[in-house]
Amino acid sequence: MYSYNWAPTLDTVGSRALLYPHREVAEDVVTGERYTYADLNRCANAMANYFREKLQLSPGERVALLSRNSIECLVCFFAVQKAGLVLVPLNWRLSARELLEQLNQTEPRALIYDVHFKAQVEEVSRDYRFKEAIYWTEDKQAAADSPGLALESLYERASSVYKSYPQVDFDDPLMILFTGGTTGPPKGAVLSHRTVFFNMLSEALCWGLGPGQSIPVVLPFFHTGGWNLLTLPSIFAGAKIEVFRGFDPEKVLKLVEKKRCRTIFAAPTMFQVLSSQEVWSKTDLSSLEWVMSGAAPCSRQIMEPYWERGIPFVQGYGITEGGPNNLFVPWYELSQDQIKEKWPSVGKPFIYCSARLVNDEGFEVEPGEEGELLLSGPVTFSGYWNRPRETAQTLIDGWVYTGDIARQDEDGYFYIVDRKKDMFISGGENVFPVEVENIIVEHPSVKDAAVIGVPHSKWGEVGKAFLIKEEGKDLSEQELTEYLHQRLAKYKIPAQYKFVDHIPKSPVGKVLKKELRDQ
Repeated sequence: MYSYNWAPTLDTVGSRALLYPHREVAEDVVTGERYTYADLNRCANAMANYFREKLQLSPGERVALLSRNSIECLVCFFAVQKAGLVLVPLNWRLSARELLEQLNQTEPRALIYDVHFKAQVEEVSRDYRFKEAIYWTEDKQAAADSPGLALESLYERASSVYKSYPQVDFDDPLMILFTGGTTGPPKGAVLSHRTVFFNMLSEALCWGLGPGQSIPVVLPFFHTGGWNLLTLPSIFAGAKIEVFRGFDPEKVLKLVEKKRCRTIFAAPTMFQVLSSQEVWSKTDLSSLEWVMSGAAPCSRQIMEPYWERGIPFVQGYGITEGGPNNLFVPWYELSQDQIKEKWPSVGKPFIYCSARLVNDEGFEVEPGEEGELLLSGPVTFSGYWNRPRETAQTLIDGWVYTGDIARQDEDGYFYIVDRKKDMFISGGENVFPVEVENIIVEHPSVKDAAVIGVPHSKWGEVGKAFLIKEEGKDLSEQELTEYLHQRLAKYKIPAQYKFVDHIPKSPVGKVLKKELRDQ
């Protein structure tokens, strides 16, 4: 029986390079370097050939990426896509210990890294061996003694012509993105070629992406939002992306004015920082047709400066397991007054995504009633990497159980009202208290600990730790913070501490976090 090979069809950059090779697809905002579709395709071809011919990597094997946002990240993604491999973006904010845990879970054979993270690579390489590490940098001096092969050398050793594709199925994995889901420490969510394709198509159709547009990319590539919110959909649709290494608010505003950008997608904290810049009132933002916030709840106060300038500011909703684009407010169907009226809403489902709300018994609730948000469709993920039990708890009969409690109004708009689990979001990052608690109690002076999220004006939420000290032991907040900095990413470290004599627990030993929140 004939088995269709999806690899040529899914080669997004290759097909675009045939259509319009000289059109610019990406610009590095830091260096000013520009790539056409033909440039990006040639580099991706060379890397894909190197993976297959020199490293002998087979379809399905993993390639890790540790880098700030850059065009080199795009090269890596499209090379992996062409070769039928699986990309594992690593969060450079994590400690070496946390990175090693993710490497051991996914077992990548190769690593592409930014020399900026040479120290982390050297540290994890003591315990994890890659078949090849490939580094890139603009700073030749910083590259001295970097482990592995320089990207320039790879381009010299491999052909930039890609002649034959491996056999790739539509449902084969393409990316493993680490997320906590709704509970527990990070797990690798598997996004298939199908998921990424339908997400690109859905966003291009719903948001009107296309040629002639310049799209700023400010979310990091170690998150699904960095890849699947605007970056890949924009390239798919023929638009140009403007790549920021990190979030530079003044440069973002200047870019919007200079390139006449029509949209910005960012986390609430980023929007708050943008409108607080001195140049905010002097910057021409008339090209912005809409801006959208995601990754965490957004307050009305953050939206108002944009409304005052006539910019439609709306919210969206998505999770890594959902693809991640799931809900958005269709600003083009609403007046400015209607947008303000529905400001807390995260909107309606994208094309190719279905959403419903169910109660604890699994029955759908009526409009206005609260229920757990479920998502389904070709955009949803395939499960957690090598975690069948957790997959079975989240993906049930084709529906992703998000763990978020929501309601739907009579017009079909969804509103997130609560989180079913204890996870909280700080600056757009998911923080799972049990992970933080487990590290805290490893300190010899800590007997017990419980962590909750508490409101914060800038980050949305931050951690607050309730601590019981070991009898006769002394411990300062500064000492504990320094201890945690060596073991956890900065955003996971509690911003507040409270030393207590008792942590409320149920008869079976579960911490009663509602009581802590009530305190």
